[in-house]
Amino acid sequence: MPVFGDTTELHPVLAEFLSDVDPKLLDEGWGFEVAKGVEYGGQTDQSMVNHVRNGVFALSRLNEVAPTFGAYELTDSELRQATALFVIHDLHKYRDDETTARSEYDIDKDEVESLVNAVGVDEFAPSLRTEDFHACAVDHENSWKSNPEQSTRTYDRLRPFVRLADAFASCETPESAASERNERSLDEAYPGADLELRTHILDDVKGIFTNLLNGVVSRELDECAGYELLLIYQDGCVYVADAEEPDPTVDAMLIEELYGRLTDEIGDAHPAYDDRQRLAENLSVQSQGFYTINDQDFFYAGAANILLAVTVKAVQDADPDSDPTESMRETMELLNERLPIEIDATTRVAPGYSRLAYTIKRSFVDPLVDEGILDEDALTATCRLFGLGEEITEALKELRDDEDVSLTAGGKWDYGYAIGQHIANTVRKEGWSPAAEHIAEYLLERFEDAAPNWQETVMAEHAGEFETELTAYLADVLRVDGRSVDRRQNNQITDPYEEHHATRRGKTCTFCNRGTTSGRKSDMKAPKSLTTFQAGYSNRIPADAGKPEKLLACIPCQVEFSLRETGTTRREAGRLFIHLVPDYFYTPTMWSLYADEMFARFTGEAMTRMGRLASAVFDATDRNTADTLAGESLATVIREATRAEDEGGRSMVEQLSQEFDPDAGFGTRTLSFYKPLDNETEFQFFGVFLGLSIAAAMGTRVYISQSPLPNLRGRDFQTMAKLDAGFTRVTDFYGQEIALSVLRERLGAAAALIQLGYEQARDDARFPKYLRVTRNKPLPGSYLLKQAARNADDGGAPQYLLEEAEYLDHHASERSRTTSRLTSTNNE
Repeated sequence: MPVFGDTTELHPVLAEFLSDVDPKLLDEGWGFEVAKGVEYGGQTDQSMVNHVRNGVFALSRLNEVAPTFGAYELTDSELRQATALFVIHDLHKYRDDETTARSEYDIDKDEVESLVNAVGVDEFAPSLRTEDFHACAVDHENSWKSNPEQSTRTYDRLRPFVRLADAFASCETPESAASERNERSLDEAYPGADLELRTHILDDVKGIFTNLLNGVVSRELDECAGYELLLIYQDGCVYVADAEEPDPTVDAMLIEELYGRLTDEIGDAHPAYDDRQRLAENLSVQSQGFYTINDQDFFYAGAANILLAVTVKAVQDADPDSDPTESMRETMELLNERLPIEIDATTRVAPGYSRLAYTIKRSFVDPLVDEGILDEDALTATCRLFGLGEEITEALKELRDDEDVSLTAGGKWDYGYAIGQHIANTVRKEGWSPAAEHIAEYLLERFEDAAPNWQETVMAEHAGEFETELTAYLADVLRVDGRSVDRRQNNQITDPYEEHHATRRGKTCTFCNRGTTSGRKSDMKAPKSLTTFQAGYSNRIPADAGKPEKLLACIPCQVEFSLRETGTTRREAGRLFIHLVPDYFYTPTMWSLYADEMFARFTGEAMTRMGRLASAVFDATDRNTADTLAGESLATVIREATRAEDEGGRSMVEQLSQEFDPDAGFGTRTLSFYKPLDNETEFQFFGVFLGLSIAAAMGTRVYISQSPLPNLRGRDFQTMAKLDAGFTRVTDFYGQEIALSVLRERLGAAAALIQLGYEQARDDARFPKYLRVTRNKPLPGSYLLKQAARNADDGGAPQYLLEEAEYLDHHASERSRTTSRLTSTNNE
């Protein structure tokens, strides 16, 4: 069964590869076989299946963009043949016997034919002969070790494309993908076409925001320099370009273009930013009688959309069936004695609309008055905006000057009750239904008449600092083809060391330790409502401890957290974060496939049944399970981690970018893990198990952390998985860094432990005890199985867990031997 689902939109060759060949690679165990890794001279881990996927998809993408530059385009038949050949090109790495470098390509035809039949490439490309596959297996590497004398005419023709696919599939970073070696491979595959490889790199990774920046930079480079996107990494992209075209100038002008594109596109990246109902949900009511609007929302949605959202919220709060508080009633009765308008003091209609008036005054009118665009005072300008008559307006101004009446005590603005009643009267008189839409249209027209450029002024007030810091951030982190903005043009960001050193409590970001463009701490105090300030972790202190509202965050981090607030549904404290890193890259087609078919399953409604997930993981990792195919088991792992709500389980994991348009940005994905906490050890054990299971099934590398932002980029660690420093109690079992060569064993042992533990009792709180058993008992599986038999009602041993017990025993002995080897080495 394919791990990927619907492939109808793919190129026919790719669709057939994924449906007919890819599952057989998984069944052969290639998801856990090492193509590149720490065992091969310290290279970054990459599985055989991902090595094949990367090469196949990179070749297909090259074949798609090459004709743009006048290069040769492979026919569907040739692409199919090259794909089939590439699938078996690393046969020598799949052999169980130990071979020397000099003999690793001594492969006979029977061995090739056996693999060809096993993975089904003979049916995928029936025009190829065994001799063609054999020629590829012994001659795909351009070195003295290969055997070119055994080549065929068909393979001679396709060899440059197989080697090109292999070259790209092995590149750990964008820089290595654009190396001279790959340039030469490109020239050999496309002679006569002057193609070159280009890159952009982002030196900082946050998450959704980084993905959006990748998309923005990619589209800008396409328009200004004709760069065709080829490969997508976590922190940058690789392009194909015409060597004769001039390179883009990396200067302040490019940064301004990128920022302008970002502000234009970010509002379209998520439906919530154009949905007044959903924007209204982000508004919180203050006791003083106004709505708090996050400046981030102005940045994403624009001033007009925010005004619409405020109107929606106010109409909802203007409830004729709710009674006002005593304070509200007293104030409205006082105004009735002094104003030529009758305010209904028996309901919350006027107070609800009063919030609209006060919010519009604070967030929209005040900036226009402060800039002199409106030449009246704020009270008069607000009354004019809402269409109050001269008599009422003058009466309110007289109240303002009356020393015996205080309508602004404690930060309130109780003039709004009169404006609120006027709005209610207008709605009733005009028959406005729905009221919110008509009120918003009325206000927008009045703003346009009074100040045609009002939106620019309002945006500058609320998002002006965003432009200053984000342009400086872009200039600081972006490199295009190794070039960055001249430091002399971009010295706005403070030096984080100097700031911290000089002030002891410096103006540096709590989460990423970056400096800022502002010298004021007030600019870095993000709203407490942001997802990870309310529930998460910083690299200094837990954000849900002490006074999280005092945490300081740079504007790029504020933007990231605000994006996540839009893209998630969970707000619980104490989550773990699963940062999924591509292995090594995605092509645009691969990214769409993962986004639509894989990542999209991790919504707020996704449910997980941990016991059944453990069973599925064990089937996928147990080499002795003959009756279950690995590909089907890995597909089951994804299903068990993301079941529908009506199929049972608990909501444990979700992605942080739900409903964001995957075409708007690309690079990586972060999932959050949450479950009721019995104790920290069991919470981390299950969180790591779920994170590793998902990463293994999806074919990604993973960094599991308590930090919402990845403290490490994928390029900063070489193993398939890495746990951050906060997992000290479970690293004895999993390891701090988990190489691909031991991932199968560690996952299988964890799955076995869960099943044996659940056989005792469905009590997660017991797992610290079970972990101690794996550490202290020489045969922990047998010990737990014996305990389960003792606790069984009939006194019989649960026969169905014998394999799990044996697996866990093997894991313990392997860990013991590894520890002994390390101890011996250290003693020597």
